[in-house]
Amino acid sequence: MTAPSMHLHQVEHRTSARFTLRVPSLTIGPGVTTVLGLNGCGKTTLLRLLATVMAPTAGEVSVGGQVLTDTNLVAVRRRLGYLPQDDSVPRRLTAFDHVDLVAVMRELGPDTRGRRAAVHRALREVQLTDLTGERCGRLSGGQRRRVALAAALVGDAELLVLDEPDAHLDHEQRQRLTDSLRARAGGATIVVATHDEQWARSVADRAIRLADGNLIAT
Repeated sequence: MTAPSMHLHQVEHRTSARFTLRVPSLTIGPGVTTVLGLNGCGKTTLLRLLATVMAPTAGEVSVGGQVLTDTNLVAVRRRLGYLPQDDSVPRRLTAFDHVDLVAVMRELGPDTRGRRAAVHRALREVQLTDLTGERCGRLSGGQRRRVALAAALVGDAELLVLDEPDAHLDHEQRQRLTDSLRARAGGATIVVATHDEQWARSVADRAIRLADGNLIAT
């Protein structure tokens, strides 16, 4: 089954008196789309809109041809994996429990054994097998980042919105991430914000560039 596309129509989002993201029209289809630009250009704002974390000040965001509304928001979120830019992993939970909580929220089926197997696969994918029972507060910043990435990847979501997933990764981990995203590209719509243009070229089917809140290249 083809992954759903995301579409922004006449979208504006004001984050302060001095900054507004403006996207007249943008469609993101299946495959890997990277979002490039300098700090403060609007990458994170765009990804938060696509991840349904916030609604635009003006305009519409659609997923699979349906405009996002209060009535379909929960259903869309169950199909979506999101990696935020900030460190949002609860310190008191173990790595396994955090990823499992996300799996439960996304309703990855009533089969507990199957869900737990999916959690273990996601943690293995980010090379955290040896730390599944460790509390997140005892992990390094880079390890917590990989826990958050595992939570986004768990269950093979049709929609993936990843804000700088390559941050804090060494060369081997970055290559594994590239392989993982490329393996998903045929069956998912994946949006990735990154500062690393060389890595972006290795992973992307398409690139978007922002400058000062404006879409300048697709």
